[in-house]
Amino acid sequence: MPSRDERRCHYDAFVAHVRGLCRTPRIRSRLEDGRGQPVTECPRMDAYLVKPCQGFGARRAHYTVASLIALERPVPDWTQTAPATPPAHPGPDPDDPLEPEPAPPDGWARRPNLGRTLADAARAHPHTAASWQREVEVMGVLSTDLLYPRLPHTVRRLLHLGLACDFAVLLEDLAQWDFDPLEVAGRWRHAFFLTVPDTLLEL
Repeated sequence: MPSRDERRCHYDAFVAHVRGLCRTPRIRSRLEDGRGQPVTECPRMDAYLVKPCQGFGARRAHYTVASLIALERPVPDWTQTAPATPPAHPGPDPDDPLEPEPAPPDGWARRPNLGRTLADAARAHPHTAASWQREVEVMGVLSTDLLYPRLPHTVRRLLHLGLACDFAVLLEDLAQWDFDPLEVAGRWRHAFFLTVPDTLLEL
């Protein structure tokens, strides 16, 4: 079983791989069609995602994050693009300059989770703060089958405001959701309330 650091290296590589795929409009469209759907209803995604997911489980989390990345549009500063078929091994290959290095142990903790990104939206657009607060509170009580279909709408709103999720961190959280949703939801809420000033909150 991959270690935590190996999984995190994989999550970064997976995001880079999907962004590389999304440079092809036809593939991006196929990935985008899977938003909010169970894996069994996304057969057109299999050709692109079965191999990258192999050995790391959480297929629905991977497929969902791929569909969310497809909501973005390729931009010139996507300079780090994984190969079309990333290495099957879970750990980094020091000879492959395209494979991201694992984040330092404390580096990952400093990266924004979904709750922090919602908080950034609330701070940047104070008139929407109450809406983002309700969003982070509602998501925390949803089952997997209700959370996943909600995420595309949430991500679209963030992208519309010019904000992007850290999709590697989101992938880790979604992979953990089935096992400990309360822990993940708690991290999202804590990140939100630690970031948003009290003056913008519904207390």
